[in-house]
Amino acid sequence: MNKICDGLCPCDSKKNYLSCCEPFITGKQSCKTPEALMRSRYSAYTLANIDYIKKTMRGNALAGFQEQDAKRWAKRVNWIKLKVLESVIESTGRGYVEFEASFVDGSHLKSIHEKSEFIFEKGRWYYVGGKHLPTADIEQMISRTMNCPCGSNRKFKNCHGT
Repeated sequence: MNKICDGLCPCDSKKNYLSCCEPFITGKQSCKTPEALMRSRYSAYTLANIDYIKKTMRGNALAGFQEQDAKRWAKRVNWIKLKVLESVIESTGRGYVEFEASFVDGSHLKSIHEKSEFIFEKGRWYYVGGKHLPTADIEQMISRTMNCPCGSNRKFKNCHGT
């Protein structure tokens, strides 16, 4: 689980958390695009806010969601970086966001690559599923004295390894 560093949003938008994902996660605003929803869900995972994750799901994704497992996992991992590769909204009320997310689990740096699918329903976007794209997945050992994989040029122990 992460904390908010320097006020910056965990979604890597380079914006302040209070003016980026926080209004969505707290319910003050609804996401206007699938990318905004995906970024806010990433931020919620970094904060282990599984209630928000669940509220933003529909369909098969929600039916198969294991809330307690997700909460344990989110608290255990340390999220490092989010990279949005593509974001598309179709006229059919569907949207797609392809992304890569890096995180540390124990002493292993890992990365997931997914193309997520969203639907627009009753004035809101919802996550309905995703296709795992293993081509960019990584898993490697990381030590506290290595440079942090977030790109800060600081040692991991002084950055995301705290």
